[in-house]
Amino acid sequence: MNVEVVTEARADGQPVGLVMLKTLYDSLGYVYYIAVAKNHRRKKVATRLLEHSLSYFSGLGMREAYASIEQDNVGSEGLFKSHGFVKTNYKEASHRYGNLRALNIYRKMLVVPGETLLYRPFSST
Repeated sequence: MNVEVVTEARADGQPVGLVMLKTLYDSLGYVYYIAVAKNHRRKKVATRLLEHSLSYFSGLGMREAYASIEQDNVGSEGLFKSHGFVKTNYKEASHRYGNLRALNIYRKMLVVPGETLLYRPFSST
């Protein structure tokens, strides 16, 4: 996976979190990974990293953003849902893009069994 952007969150001069982003084709953004140090969780670090990521994608003119999370990661699911992400799957992606492009998107995202794919369109206004 060629990650294009890595953004670090810092507190008191120390790294406390990071987010990795990738562009899929010219109009799809992918939040590849968000991580926050255990002692900084529940302090809005992940929220700020995700908001920064969505602003970055929007500034590039992306139409949609994707993320994949482990199926049992309730905290991550809540974070993404609170920012407009909804669950999606291969069938829905194939309906949007066609089978071959959807397969390529999944391949580029490295979605594996046990993960849930999330999707968020950006407003066209």
